[in-house]
Amino acid sequence: MKVAVLGAGAIGGAIAARMALAGHATTVVARGAHLAAIEANGLRFREGGRDLRVDVTATGDAGAIGDVDVLFICVKAHDLEAATRALDPALLGNTITVPVLNGIPWWYRPPGQAQPLDATDPCAVLAARFADAAIVAAVAHFAADVPQPGVVRQTAAGRLVLGAVSGGGEAVATVRDAFDGLGLEPGLDIVVTTDISREIWIKLAGNVAFNPVSALTGASMAEICANADLLSIVRGAMSECMETGARCGISFPLSANERIEMARAIGGSKLSMLQDIERGRPVEADALIGAVAEIGRLKSVPTPTIDMLQALVSERALHTYPGRET
Repeated sequence: MKVAVLGAGAIGGAIAARMALAGHATTVVARGAHLAAIEANGLRFREGGRDLRVDVTATGDAGAIGDVDVLFICVKAHDLEAATRALDPALLGNTITVPVLNGIPWWYRPPGQAQPLDATDPCAVLAARFADAAIVAAVAHFAADVPQPGVVRQTAAGRLVLGAVSGGGEAVATVRDAFDGLGLEPGLDIVVTTDISREIWIKLAGNVAFNPVSALTGASMAEICANADLLSIVRGAMSECMETGARCGISFPLSANERIEMARAIGGSKLSMLQDIERGRPVEADALIGAVAEIGRLKSVPTPTIDMLQALVSERALHTYPGRET
């Protein structure tokens, strides 16, 4: 098949490498030194004992993506509108679009809510842009990084969960089958679900709590889990998120305390929002925190801890990345 990956950073780069290794003609959209390195030397992919040079077509222009069968979108939520602005509307109407995003995505509507959320699509621009697209949402449960330009490293095994938003089961099967072949290794399981919204909320319950606490304190996951005061804040935010999700019909497989124990087992990893703060980059406060608070208001769920974290992270981001609120 012909595949494109918009946002070939850590997660997107790992997906692009697997697509190319599976034999698909793969185009990646990247920027800066990462793009220059891929153009010059191809994409390097490291996973387990493998260190491979992967042949992909690289560009810095999303508008240059030609006719493709599957388009993965792997950018930060706050970059989504700008990053997809140049996409050809005809392309979106004829390809399967796979957003691999953190937090609440632009297409999600709480039960009883017809309009997009202000936190994720304030002017319904994205809703209009993707109105004709067949969308298969993906939730990434694996770790990757970019240790140097042109190199993507999958640092932990995991899974990629797929579920239809529009386009039905045939579109999901196409994306699932795309991973078959040389690119499919034990380090990444492809899982299909009939309830992708539930998967989004389950991952979000951890992100809404641990990520902002890490960004505000500089603490790793292990350091947060070793601090009773910080864990009290985490537990409060997580419980508020779970109650909000429950009002949207989501059943969570674990309690807040059980979810914390899972996090404790991860160890000393540095969370993504802290990494963004340290690099002077905008953080995904709206999709990870603000959207939950907004849904809480719609569903009459008090979210005082989440509201506090949203205010603090937004102010912290202003001083980290002048000129941008998040």
